[in-house]
Amino acid sequence: MILAIDMVGTNLGSGTKTYNYNFCDSLNKFNFKDTVYIFITKDYSKFISMDYNKNVKYIVKPNFLNYILLRIFWMQFILPFELKLLKVHQLFSPMNIGPVFLKLFNIKFSLALHSNLPWIYFSKMPGNFIRNLLTKFIMEISVKVCDKLIVDSEFAKNEIVQLLNLNKNKIYPVYLGVDKKYLSKGNDFFIKNFDYKDYFVSVLSCVRYHNIINLLKGFQLLKLEHNINLKFIIVLQILDKNYYEDIKKFVFKNFKNNEVIFLHDLESKYLVNLYKNAKFYIFSSYCEVFGLTSLEAMSQGCPVLVSNRSALPEINSNAADYFNPDDENEIKDVMNKILNDSVHREEILQKANKYFRKFDWNKTVNETMRVLLS
Repeated sequence: MILAIDMVGTNLGSGTKTYNYNFCDSLNKFNFKDTVYIFITKDYSKFISMDYNKNVKYIVKPNFLNYILLRIFWMQFILPFELKLLKVHQLFSPMNIGPVFLKLFNIKFSLALHSNLPWIYFSKMPGNFIRNLLTKFIMEISVKVCDKLIVDSEFAKNEIVQLLNLNKNKIYPVYLGVDKKYLSKGNDFFIKNFDYKDYFVSVLSCVRYHNIINLLKGFQLLKLEHNINLKFIIVLQILDKNYYEDIKKFVFKNFKNNEVIFLHDLESKYLVNLYKNAKFYIFSSYCEVFGLTSLEAMSQGCPVLVSNRSALPEINSNAADYFNPDDENEIKDVMNKILNDSVHREEILQKANKYFRKFDWNKTVNETMRVLLS
């Protein structure tokens, strides 16, 4: 069976880059009997090895297809004809949307869905309303018409079945893996002029469902009640500028200079040592279908504290501590416990050191290909 994978539109600053890079890297090691075509854009091609597997053929497209409207037009009205000319039997789209008329070309269509946000927090999604509405519309049709739907967790499967009344038998949970850069030795990339001591860290997008202000309230209570001298490092991707202004106002009003430090546009290679030297990692999201960053932190020997909502308890199991993201007192208490209960801290670290290793990209690709080729 000839398979095609559409990775056009990979956002170089988001989780899609992490997913697609690791997927391609592991895919190159897969033993294919037939040809696999992978569609990518020119700017993304420099991140991957394109001559590793003779049966994997990369088709490089111009960068202008990274623009969402042009990408949608190409995907819906041009890609199906290209697939037909290549005699493709099945298309796999790992980026939430796909060509909704593909069945007219007698080509099977499988989709990977990495977000249920448009049906949960549409009103809180950042960006242009019309673009978000169009994306949601195409996502919903794609999810409904695809032959197989791959999701990131059992939670994601159950939630999307309830939201869209889907047939659960066409939905396959496949866990993601820890990015290979966190497992390689010699990744000593240090941020210039940064003091790697007495801090904790969170890696977040500046969106309301990541619940950053409640996290800051918990930290404020920790400092007031326990007189703890710590800095809070927030690695932040700014998606909602209005929410970012609210966060900055809260920090200015309630914290001293440099008690809360924002790092923007930080290259992912610097996260290794940021995790490794942190007192703990904390993640306060309301809405996740997976949540890779907590596993990344575990891989560097960093204790993990996460929200007890959505897929986070499933993904982190007993290798993390949990808190109610609506309760700043509970956030404060879970921070205090991991800092001052050395026995509990060591128990969590020992569990995490074994646990994160089950999330492997080779396993992700093998399970994905098993679904696609079955």
